[in-house]
Amino acid sequence: MQRFTFYLDWVISGQFAGLCWAQAKGLYAQVGLDVDLHFAHDGLAIVDKVLAGGLCAGSSEDNLIVSAVAEGKELKALGVMLQQSPLVLMTKRHSGIHALTDLPSRRVAMHADGIRILEAVLQLEGIDRTSVDITEVAFDLENLAQDRFDAVQGYAMAEPIELAHMGIDVQLIPVRHRRLHPYAQVFFASGECIRRAPAILHSFLDASFAGWRQAMSNLDEAASLVARQAGGAADYATERQVVATMPTYVAGTNGLELFGMMDMERWAQNLESYARHGMTPRQMTVAEVVDDQFLKAIYGTGDA
Repeated sequence: MQRFTFYLDWVISGQFAGLCWAQAKGLYAQVGLDVDLHFAHDGLAIVDKVLAGGLCAGSSEDNLIVSAVAEGKELKALGVMLQQSPLVLMTKRHSGIHALTDLPSRRVAMHADGIRILEAVLQLEGIDRTSVDITEVAFDLENLAQDRFDAVQGYAMAEPIELAHMGIDVQLIPVRHRRLHPYAQVFFASGECIRRAPAILHSFLDASFAGWRQAMSNLDEAASLVARQAGGAADYATERQVVATMPTYVAGTNGLELFGMMDMERWAQNLESYARHGMTPRQMTVAEVVDDQFLKAIYGTGDA
């Protein structure tokens, strides 16, 4: 069996149900892979883990991959888990914040992976960035629970459920714009790994895609597998709620039969927006950021 590490950008949860399924059901083993789904709070950025990790790949928000490539790091996006980004701002329902246009003069807490996206979307919406008090913070639900901030970054999955369990009624404001539609939980690998082990990456992606398709057809069992693999860090009831939200995000407009597919025109538009709003120092090309050879091999085409 070939050892292979996949670096998660968050803890094992329903957000990675398809990967947990592929591991637990032996889909990786069937293609000769012993896959370690790995997340560690070690302070090392996900892209740097993958660059230093040898035979491995990882998941990340697309803007972090783009920013890393712009800095000269050799990485490529290979496919996606989430066709629609679940990035949202979470506010208490009585806060008076119902849309992005309500943010001026408010305190907003963002994580490192979302702050630049929010800034770009504010510009696209014609909202003065300096009118919004944005602070970069680490994950902490108490930031909203204790009213340290008026709005905080979240994923429209686990965090709202966890806050509801704490007795907090939240509303969600999507952080997106028609000209900026990021992908989320993007599969990516280093250029060195792509050159060194294309067959292994192909097998990993193919098995992962199959795992997601099967998991989304068996939500109860998928949630049970996630809870089991997360150990004491998760419970079935919560993960079942999270898994229930996933089909829309992973299917998008392509459907589960084309799980993982990427639209090159959408990539090009996002890259144009990233450059226009200062997230990259220059206009990046799709070829610099994306390697669609594995999608072509799996599905026979590179575009959705």
